[in-house]
Order: sequence, then structure tokens, then C-alpha cells
Amino acid sequence: MFPRVSTVCLAAVLLAAAAPEARGQDAGELGQADALRRHHPGLYDLLGRLERAHGVLFGELAGEGESVRANGGEVPTPGFEADLVGRLTSLVQGEERSAEVAGVADAGYEALGSRTAGIIRWGHAFQREVLSILADPAVTDRNAALSAAVGVYRGRAEAALPNVPKNMDVLYGHPYALAFRTGYPDLDGLLWAGHWLRLATTEPLTDLPPGPDRLAGVDTVATRHHGKLSHGEPPQSFPSELPLAPAIAPGFIWLSPESAMIWDNLSMLLEVIADVLASPEAVDARGAVDAAVDFFMEADLAVTDQDEWEIMALRHGIFFQGGFPLAVMTENERNSSGHAAHLAGGRRLMAIPGMPRR
Repeated sequence: MFPRVSTVCLAAVLLAAAAPEARGQDAGELGQADALRRHHPGLYDLLGRLERAHGVLFGELAGEGESVRANGGEVPTPGFEADLVGRLTSLVQGEERSAEVAGVADAGYEALGSRTAGIIRWGHAFQREVLSILADPAVTDRNAALSAAVGVYRGRAEAALPNVPKNMDVLYGHPYALAFRTGYPDLDGLLWAGHWLRLATTEPLTDLPPGPDRLAGVDTVATRHHGKLSHGEPPQSFPSELPLAPAIAPGFIWLSPESAMIWDNLSMLLEVIADVLASPEAVDARGAVDAAVDFFMEADLAVTDQDEWEIMALRHGIFFQGGFPLAVMTENERNSSGHAAHLAGGRRLMAIPGMPRR
């Protein structure tokens, strides 16, 4: 359950909204990110394609939402999802390499507002930095290096998400909850496959020593990611739940729980933004996106402790979130999906300042 926001909290949110706009940063500006490009160039390129795919999606989804709302309907445009899934799949698989795609992706992020775009880009830069630290054999104290990276990331307060976990009820209780998942399930699954890839890659980097075994592990994760870009049978299919660190990357959490919490907060923020853009009821989509970002940026709102974060993530099922990175998983390890746990007491709407209650 999420707390109601007090007048003091609301004032803090409004002050945060007035902070200087965050600007996009190159991965190298955190320090170590070049190591990822040197040791795993294919993975580095794939991460860039995933980031561009997300930008293209946001731009297209913003236009789609406006079109649906303008027509007074609640049904997605026929063919929109199938066409965009094909386009984004080609982009992720490296079949589109033109500079034009990068421009379209940048425009998609900017459609969210420069502040939100900067927060997302800074989060992506942090993810690449973390992977570079894990991939670099020259880093002898990875715990210290990751802690330092968190410090650099959090040092840009206007662009950094909290390093404490948000309560996962945020995914199911906000005013436009599940609009993206129910309206465009294949697009959601495609993006979740990318979240799985980022988390899954940490496993060979944390568990295997530098050398042939680690290279083979990274290749295995990349191959399994590409296999998920389909409508086959699990694990050769889109994840059906949002992949989160406790389920997919336990070694990552052991090294740096703060880093993993930031990653999961970013994944949840991106999901809520997509819900807003896709919802037929989001009359002021841009304002609702801004309100969601304000909510996520506030470190004291709707947070939980590490044990609850881990338990709730695992309740959603490792199988549903894409399965183990380096072992084949063909059956659900749970009797049912843990998704309903969030609604056990009846559906409650989250109090996000600036977002209307339905």
C-alpha cells in the first residue's frame, strides 16, 4: 500500500520538478564504460540498440496514444503493434544501422520532455558503467568500484533515481496501470526481453572468471535474448512479467544491492511511462509523465526494504521474468503468477501528485 502524500512531500515534489533539467551523458563520463566496449564490443553495441529501440517506442507510443484519445476510442490502432514490433525487432537485431534511427530515438526520448529524457539517459549510462566494471579484469575491488559508481550517479541529484527500492505496487496501483501491458502486450514483452538481457549479462560477469568461459557465458545470454524475440514456447518467447534483479541477477545484488535497486527503479519508471502514453484515459499525458517522474525521483515515497523487494520480485516468478541466464528453464517454478499479490486487498490507486484518481 502506498502512503498518501503529505503537504510537505508534495512541496518537495514540486521543488524537484523545478530543478535544472538533466542532459544526456555519454557512457564514458562515469569513468569505466570504455571497458565494456573493449572486452565485449558485441554486447556494447546490443545495449545501444536496445536504448535506441526504447526511444523509438516512446515516440511512436506517444503519437499512438494521442491518436486513440483524439478518436474517442479505447482500442489500439489496427496494425500499430505488429508493425512496431517488427520494426523494433529489426533494430535490436542490428538490421538497421543508419544514423536516422538514432535521430528518431532521440526525438522519442525528447517527446517525454528534456528532464525525463535526461533521467533515462543517465540511468542507461549507469547501467553501462556497472557492466563495464564487472567486465573489466583490471578492477580488483568490484564492490568498491560499484559503490563509487553509485556515488557518481547519485551525485547528479537532478538526474538520479533513488538507490532504495520502490514498492512494486507502483506498477499495479497508479491511475493508468497496465494500460501498456494490456493494450500492447507484444511491445511490452519485447522491451522486457531487453531488461532481461541487461540483468542476465551480469551473471556471467559476476560468476565466471575472465577468459573463454566468461566470453561463452556472455554469448549464451545474447543468444537467449534473441531467442526471446518471438511468440514461441518459453524460454523462446517474450517474458510475461517485468524482469527484476532479485529473480534474474542474484550475483549482482550480492556485489551491489544499491546498483540493482537503481536498475529496477529505472525499469519500473519506464513501464509506468509507457502505461501513461498508452492509456486512453491520460488526457494530459505529458503532465502525467512528469508527475510519475517526480514520484520516482522522491526517495522517501513508496519505498520498501531490501527483503520485501527481493521477496516480491521472486513472487512474480523467475520463469515468467525470462528464466535463468545460464541454465534452461522450461517450467514455472511457482504454482501461479505472483502478480495478484499486489491486489490482494482490493485495487488501490497510488497517490501520485499531479495524476488524477479514477
